[in-house]
Amino acid sequence: MGRQSRTDQGRQDLELLIRMAASAKSAGATDMEHMDGPAAAMNYVRAADLVASYCGRGRLHGPILDWGCGYGQVSLLLQRRGVKVLSYDVGRRGWVERIPELSDLRIEYGEDRVKLPYESGSFGAALSVGVLEHVPDIDGSLEEINRILAPSGLLFLLMFPNRFSWAEKLAEWGERSVHPVKFTAASTSELLKRHGFLTEKLWRRNFLPRNLTGLSPRVKVWYGKFYRQVEFCDRFLANLPPTSFLSGVLEVVARKG
Repeated sequence: MGRQSRTDQGRQDLELLIRMAASAKSAGATDMEHMDGPAAAMNYVRAADLVASYCGRGRLHGPILDWGCGYGQVSLLLQRRGVKVLSYDVGRRGWVERIPELSDLRIEYGEDRVKLPYESGSFGAALSVGVLEHVPDIDGSLEEINRILAPSGLLFLLMFPNRFSWAEKLAEWGERSVHPVKFTAASTSELLKRHGFLTEKLWRRNFLPRNLTGLSPRVKVWYGKFYRQVEFCDRFLANLPPTSFLSGVLEVVARKG
């Protein structure tokens, strides 16, 4: 896919996610700040592009499990990229049926908050986008993810909250933080190693905030107009010390050892 085609697809994906958020909000949903504007929704487009880049040339041996898929926004973007993905979560979101764009997306739901209803070695990769830090048993969940992955299967751990994030500190002071636990690069790698994963790549993102939780819709609309500039500057600031250490999230590609 050429650069212009990727740009067009990215723009179309952003428009799709924002429409989905608008549909859910019109039905009464109050949990759509993560994709109701282009700056926030760009996180999911970026996630889908990353995962899809690993799917060519037989690099994955089996489908991808979108673990804790939520509304299924990343699953939908992966399907649009021709990626075989299975969407899974515990507990149905109340507004999924009110989002027309998700009418053809099948989500499997489980009841156990740790155990997964799949055979060992069933998946070539598992994807966690802002999920692992919210589960009741992080250790147990990582053991289950390891179990269902094929040998050398990949774990994409994205949007994992950074303990040193300046935005997280502000959210804590304003009592608006939604992350019960936070991590450092070292503690993230150690956590994964303890459960049989070898960190292949670790980086930081979102030095510049995306969701703008608690701010007025007018501010979000203004900020969203500059999402391309936000994305460009963030790639620079999130990889340049010392600002990189203050970025909002850690992201990892890890391989089952």
